[in-house]
Amino acid sequence: MVQGNSAGIIKRISLACRNSSAGLSSCCKALSGLFTAFAFSIDNAVANEGVPFPSSSSLLPNSLSSNDILMVSIFGGAMSFALLSAFWLIRERVRVTSTNQNLKSALADLRVSNDRNAALVTTSDQRIIVWNGEEENPSVLGNLPPSTGAPENKEQFLNFRNWVDPDHFSVFDSQVRNLRINATTFDALLRSKGGGLLEVTGRTSGNHAYIKMRDLVGLREEHAQLQSDFEKLSNSFQKIESLLDKLPMPFWLKDQNGKLVWVNHSYAGALEIENSKDVVKSNLDLFDTDERAKIQKNLDEDALFQKLIPATVAGDRKKLEVFSIASESGSAGMAIDKSDVDDAVRTLEESNESHSRMLDQLATAVAIFDRSQKLIFYNSGFQHLWKLEAPFLDSRPSNEEVLNAMREGKLLPEHPDWRKWLDGQMTIYTAIEPTEEWWHLLDGQTIRVVSSPRNQGGSTWIFENVTERLALESNLNALMRVQGETLDHLNEAVAVFGSNGQLKLFNPALEALWQGIGITVQEDLHIASIIESWQPITNNRGDLEAILGRITGFDDIRDEIEGRMKLEDGRTLQYSLVPLPEGQSMLTLADITANVDFEKALRERAEALEASDQLKSKFIQHVSYELRAPLTNIAGFGELLTSGVTGAMNEKQSEYVSHINLSASVLRAIVDDILDLASIDAGTMVLEYEPIDFAAIANQAFEDLEDAINARHLKTFVNIDESSQTIIADSIRLPQVIRNLLSNAINFSPDHGAIILSAERKDEYHEIRIEDQGPGIPENELRIIFERFETRAADGNQRGAGLGLSIVRSFVTMHGGEVMVEKTSDAGTCFLCRIPVKPHSSNQTDSEPDGVASAA
Repeated sequence: MVQGNSAGIIKRISLACRNSSAGLSSCCKALSGLFTAFAFSIDNAVANEGVPFPSSSSLLPNSLSSNDILMVSIFGGAMSFALLSAFWLIRERVRVTSTNQNLKSALADLRVSNDRNAALVTTSDQRIIVWNGEEENPSVLGNLPPSTGAPENKEQFLNFRNWVDPDHFSVFDSQVRNLRINATTFDALLRSKGGGLLEVTGRTSGNHAYIKMRDLVGLREEHAQLQSDFEKLSNSFQKIESLLDKLPMPFWLKDQNGKLVWVNHSYAGALEIENSKDVVKSNLDLFDTDERAKIQKNLDEDALFQKLIPATVAGDRKKLEVFSIASESGSAGMAIDKSDVDDAVRTLEESNESHSRMLDQLATAVAIFDRSQKLIFYNSGFQHLWKLEAPFLDSRPSNEEVLNAMREGKLLPEHPDWRKWLDGQMTIYTAIEPTEEWWHLLDGQTIRVVSSPRNQGGSTWIFENVTERLALESNLNALMRVQGETLDHLNEAVAVFGSNGQLKLFNPALEALWQGIGITVQEDLHIASIIESWQPITNNRGDLEAILGRITGFDDIRDEIEGRMKLEDGRTLQYSLVPLPEGQSMLTLADITANVDFEKALRERAEALEASDQLKSKFIQHVSYELRAPLTNIAGFGELLTSGVTGAMNEKQSEYVSHINLSASVLRAIVDDILDLASIDAGTMVLEYEPIDFAAIANQAFEDLEDAINARHLKTFVNIDESSQTIIADSIRLPQVIRNLLSNAINFSPDHGAIILSAERKDEYHEIRIEDQGPGIPENELRIIFERFETRAADGNQRGAGLGLSIVRSFVTMHGGEVMVEKTSDAGTCFLCRIPVKPHSSNQTDSEPDGVASAA
């Protein structure tokens, strides 16, 4: 039976294993039954003490021992565990495979969805910015067209300040911060600096915040533009409305039917209504029906109305100057209260009348009324002031009658509500304290009107002219302000002391100066305390005593004193003490340390320059005179050799001697020029004026330079006007000027060129011109060509010492004239010398005369 059960169990296990995961449970149950049968067989074998195990197949032996049964049991348990593990692994593998297939399918679906969403987001007309939590570096998706003005680069795009319109940036930046910090969503329009409009939406999702910007095109762009324009107009209107609401004068807007649309606070206040909207709602007009009709008629005809109209404002009758203008959409108006102006005009007239009726002697108008308000006294000033007839005033009219008479006589201003004003004036009879009014006359006078109740009843009216007093006070205040501003901006320290020696007035410069030397500035500081504080820091004790004595002394004659004080810190102060009226004194102090040091430096520099100049002049004179002796020997022996007295010379020797003579001549000219300049610098050269035949001078100059002219094959021309045939000048220096200028022209003239010398009189000068056809003078050399030792050998044919033009300038200046370059170009240069017709009174020359080296 057991054997049959075992075979059945094994068969069940085999069938169960054929099913996959569904048969796993059945396999486990079959294995459990098999091992139960094995255990049962083992128990029976043990119980029967070796009884043979029933055998029905070759699967098991005929008889089993206890060890065999134990081994079979162990083997069966291991096989059971192995099979169970295999079955569990198979089941888990099947489950994992199924799960992986489901995940792959879901992943594919997600990828398709992500690609679809990315395609929808990444478009050319929108851009999305996504922040993940508090991360500062957001993701940017999509693009915007260049027409919007938004940069394509991510970093530049995220720097909104650089491309967003400044008017929109502040609001947009605040909205972005609120979105990220407080998750506050928003919808807005954003304008770029390029003028493009963007629709901006800010939203949050979980821990993410994102902003979507869309380009507005077509109708949406037009709608956005209109919305933007509407916002601008709305903001502008709100500002204008706020401004108009603050105006102290009524302002209103009406529609085409004349119904109120809007009024300001002053309009409502004029009607004694608290809320402006209630006025609009009730359509309450400020003017009467007749006045409204007049305004509307004028608006219909001219679209503009401007006129004075009476109206009741806050219970008072006033005259308002109305400005109203009409348009297709309605009308707007504004009213300005002119009652005060009318009152001022009338009060001015009344005050002008009352000025002559004050006390006869004082020209002050006085009128006294008794307790029954009858006039009991008036003076000629009052009559003259109000221009009332004496019979009327003598009839003891009442105060109201006088005022009515003044009004009827057009002496009092016409008040909008006369009865109210008159009652107000009559309150003086029940008042306890005097009242005071100021009436401004048309002629500019101001009258102080004092009405005072009398102890025995009645009132006294006094009209005082205070025009001059107000003018004096105004002038005094203006003068004091000017003086204060002047003192405050003075660099000098100013202190004013009273007759008691105490400080009354000072400026900021004094405060800064005294604080620098340890004195605290304050009013009522006595001069003795100041002098005591100064003594340790200066050695000028005598000056301090003098200042103290003049401020605190009682001398009848108070002179002004001034001087300098040297402080121990090296500064120098210049002081000046000036007496003022009523025993006051003004002390001024100025720090002149820089001026003193500068004067000392200039003095030392001048002395050094003078010594250097003297040394230079002495050196030049000494060297020049020392050069003349050997130069004379060289020139003399050269001429002696040339004359043939010492014997005939061959051709080479004659050439060398010729060079020696030429060099000696050049050197002699240089030495003469140096001596002339030294004489000019030393001031020892004196010109001797005499009439000179200028034509002879010109011809002689060409003859002296004939060798140089012939060597270059130059052509010469002389054009001398009759007005310049005779020139009054120095007979030595003027020819020297001509020779130097001709030498300069020859040196810079090309071969076969031409030199022109001309002279003519113009006004008070002889103008001498020397023209050549050389290369001209560069613009940057025009200012230095007349300087000493300046040469232009690069352009000339022979290098000189650079003294010729300097000597020309010096000699021409000594004559009282000037020399200049009149023109310079590639075609040549023209030097112009202007010699005065009348001899110059001074023989001195400045080192830099005005206009000498300037080009015409």
